[in-house]
Amino acid sequence: MSLLFFYCRYMREYVLLVRDHCSLICVDDKHKVKVGEPGFPVASAERGRRVAVRADENFVVGDHDFKKFGLIPSVTFIIKIPDEICGSWYDGKVYVGLKDSVFEPSSPIRHMTELYQTILKTETHKKPILFIYSDGGPDHRLTYISVQLSLICLFIKLDLDYLCACRTAPYHSWRNPVERIMSILNLGLQCVGLAREQMTEEFEKEAAKANSLSELRAIASQTSGFEAAVASSLSPVKSLLYSIFNRLKLHDDYIHTFDSASTNGY
Repeated sequence: MSLLFFYCRYMREYVLLVRDHCSLICVDDKHKVKVGEPGFPVASAERGRRVAVRADENFVVGDHDFKKFGLIPSVTFIIKIPDEICGSWYDGKVYVGLKDSVFEPSSPIRHMTELYQTILKTETHKKPILFIYSDGGPDHRLTYISVQLSLICLFIKLDLDYLCACRTAPYHSWRNPVERIMSILNLGLQCVGLAREQMTEEFEKEAAKANSLSELRAIASQTSGFEAAVASSLSPVKSLLYSIFNRLKLHDDYIHTFDSASTNGY
């Protein structure tokens, strides 16, 4: 068995030893939610196979071939620590934020900033010990210096006595308790079609030229106001998804939402 499996168990055993003085938080990013172009919504929940449309029916929501923009849900799961290791590790408070995949990409410092802001809203910031459990993605991989520096920043900002960060074994992200939250979010995304609002004609022509994220970012660096116009275009989609997520529950607690961290907020 993987050494990381035992690290996870050891971490849980230590959490139980200091449960009155610590918090355990699991973090992860959900799969990107596709956003269609104006007048052409796409299904927010990805289908596993092709869908046929009858000749006498209207084609209302498209699949995933026609899109330039997307939103990435970042999930923070503050676990209610059980009394013993065989208890449930799948109870607690859930916080979900949405990031524009073009101009708000996931990064270690953005994740730690959002986690810091979330912790301040709860009693968690009063605990001197913090445990963080994540998968091995590039924005959470503990061997990366950018991730290590972000964790150090969080350690200093929260004035912690001890910070322990652990990751799942490669290809075993399913062991992360936050993965169970993804299935709840998927329920809310069923039968939902998403399309951004139309920008001005000038910005729409610029966006039509781009075929990749890097090209969209290049346009934003050369065209004043383009990034703000994209944010305004995606704002109604974010509001819709937030309203859906806020109606979902984990056990008896509603899911909470938060805004993504801006570059100025790092």
